[in-house]
Amino acid sequence: MVLGGIYALLVVLGTTPFAQGQLIFMHNLKFPFFAQYDMPEKYDLAPFKTHNVHIHTADNETLGAWFTFADPFYATHKAHLLGLSGGPTSNLSSPSPLASRDDLIRAALRAHPTILFLHGTTGTRAMRIRVQHYLAFAARLRANVLAPDYRGFADSTGTPSEAGVVLDARAAWDWLRVRGAAPASVLIVGSSLGTGVAVQFASALEEEADAGDRKTKSGVAGWVHPAPLAVRERPRGVVLLSPFSKLETLLDTYYILGLVPLFAPLRTIPYLANFIKGFMIHRFDSLAKVVSLKAPLLIVHAEDDLDIPVWHAQMLFDAFLEKHLPALPDIMPEMVAVMAPPGVVAESVAALMQERAERRRELVRVREMERVGRVKVFSKDRVDGEVVFLHTWWGAHDVGLVEGVQDFMAEMFDMDTSSARKSI
Repeated sequence: MVLGGIYALLVVLGTTPFAQGQLIFMHNLKFPFFAQYDMPEKYDLAPFKTHNVHIHTADNETLGAWFTFADPFYATHKAHLLGLSGGPTSNLSSPSPLASRDDLIRAALRAHPTILFLHGTTGTRAMRIRVQHYLAFAARLRANVLAPDYRGFADSTGTPSEAGVVLDARAAWDWLRVRGAAPASVLIVGSSLGTGVAVQFASALEEEADAGDRKTKSGVAGWVHPAPLAVRERPRGVVLLSPFSKLETLLDTYYILGLVPLFAPLRTIPYLANFIKGFMIHRFDSLAKVVSLKAPLLIVHAEDDLDIPVWHAQMLFDAFLEKHLPALPDIMPEMVAVMAPPGVVAESVAALMQERAERRRELVRVREMERVGRVKVFSKDRVDGEVVFLHTWWGAHDVGLVEGVQDFMAEMFDMDTSSARKSI
């Protein structure tokens, strides 16, 4: 009885904007507490391999972030980074024998691809699980990593919101671009909640690209870009690790710590769950936006993810196929049954579903990745890059730490070079 009352109170509180922000972002759980962000070495990172930087957003917030050098770059410039005399500096653009930190970052951005890592809910950039991602990407993918903390997280100013964290992703992108990173060298990687941020931000880039392309072709006065923005601002690719289709659907299936169902108790009361969800402010509807992405897209999800079921990833992948499949009826079979005999309805629905399944097999290439999972590839009408779904057998919610996944990312996005991309 007491637990039921507590649950009911939490549900009611969840309809308020303040409580929603706390429940969705959990940004006040600043794990590890009292972190020294200006001392990344305290969190298992090599001396001066990671630099604490600050990024300013368009709406005047300041984000804390870590920039980690790719392992090959760090190995080459380690002595220089440590401030020792005689460190190799011959390939730096600065004429000074002791170039500044910013000069080194610019050189690293020219020399190696860079991952813009958009994290999930709760915690900070100093969390061990996130540091493990930076280390793996820097080593196995030979990439620089920029890991910003959204507004309200860690030492970043402000309060998180759906629109706000997308602005934060934009600010991090601009920070890289200002320092010389080419769009085609930046791989956007979102994890968990960060997949919602990644899809929204990448979709916004596509909208800007389309608008820029139209203005360039029409010769609008004052347009300063000599080439279409579509060429200038498309990233190397987008990776979604343990994504959800949209927040509203996730709430129906989400288990806190993999054990406690969030909305399951509400299913006993018809329409109550939908009524509660009507108060949602932050929606992160990736399903509605993901099909607008034209850059190469990799969706990765583990079968044993206890936080977000793998079928969320399947829904995102299927969204690209839908327009190529026979259309589903506008009304449900139950409604059709009122107007036609049940046997006729069943046969027609079965035939339609079989036709859709056959068409799906024609559109999607499938192969097994031994001891890792199954790969599905969709490429029809994808001029700028394929859509790939890597369904792994294990990896749980932190599937990005699976070395087989990292190797797949390295191959798909050709991470050995600073600009090229390849198909799978």
